Amino acid sequence: MMQIRNDNLLVKWLPKIARKDVHFFRFMVPVLSVLLNLSLFGLGYFLSLSTFFISSAIALVFSGIWWLILQAVSDLTKMHFAGDRLPFKRLFTAICLHIIITTLFITVMHWFYDAARFPGYEFNDSRYGWSLIMGVILNVFIILLLEGIAGFRNWKATMIETEQLKKEYMQSQLLGLKSQVNPHFLFNSLNSLSSLISEDQERAEQFLDEMSKVYRYLLRNSDDQLVTLETELQFVKSYFFLLKSRYSDGIEMELEVDPSHLQLTLPPLTLQMLVEAAYNQNTVNKDKPLKIEIRSIDNDWLRVKNNIEKKVVNDMADQSGLENVANKFRLLSQHSIVITKSVHHNIIDLPLIHQYEKSPV
Repeated sequence: MMQIRNDNLLVKWLPKIARKDVHFFRFMVPVLSVLLNLSLFGLGYFLSLSTFFISSAIALVFSGIWWLILQAVSDLTKMHFAGDRLPFKRLFTAICLHIIITTLFITVMHWFYDAARFPGYEFNDSRYGWSLIMGVILNVFIILLLEGIAGFRNWKATMIETEQLKKEYMQSQLLGLKSQVNPHFLFNSLNSLSSLISEDQERAEQFLDEMSKVYRYLLRNSDDQLVTLETELQFVKSYFFLLKSRYSDGIEMELEVDPSHLQLTLPPLTLQMLVEAAYNQNTVNKDKPLKIEIRSIDNDWLRVKNNIEKKVVNDMADQSGLENVANKFRLLSQHSIVITKSVHHNIIDLPLIHQYEKSPV
């Protein structure tokens, strides 16, 4: 229990340091100012009030500029080596640049005080050498500290995204299964099956077969993070067959998918949610049939499009389903879906996911 408490204290303390870089700046600049003056004056820095206040003010300005330059160099090295998985090259480059900049600053400060004949200052080879050594040690310490803070930030962000992803998938299972397991859907499906048995036994057998495929898919794939587009399309075809049997000419679906996209992936039940949202939010009748299009577009994206014939009552559950789909894509692929609405059409563009793009969970 004691170890757990200590870990909790550490987790509470670290974010306070990492919360804003400005707090670190306010802390480090005065520290750097004092260390710089000690390298210039030694203990004489504290012996004269005039020397203390004037040199402190000058050193604060120089230390602030120094720190901002070092921060800019760190940001530039992170940008330059952003694609590298191993941080050693970036750290080595950053440390070398920091040491060069620090050496120049310390040398300029000693030269400035010596040229200005600043009261109480006298150039000392020993102090100058030690100030360079301490500058190197301090730079390495600061870089490693900032790297540790950045690593903690990334770890915390990953943990938050992981927990959020788990919650989203729990919610998606409920939303995705809702239409299939609720009594209304089951009743309508069985009612359609009953009618077909008396009218067309062959079609009734096909309906039963497609209905079993829908439930089999839900049992096998609802817990997966990703499925191939080919698998999802097979499921949607079975799901749409049930809708078509119920609404007849009131609903239509057109598929036009690039064969090269079939092995790309997306979260399971994604297309089912979008098809369900389309027919739940719009009127379905023979005079103005609901037309749903699923087609490939450029850059490995998939477009789901339907015409709009709005119902009087808006179904908020379908809005939650769309939000759920958007959150899953954002967490799994770091890309957002694109929603475009016009007077006559609703368009949703989905970024298909390559297996190597999948975020670690």
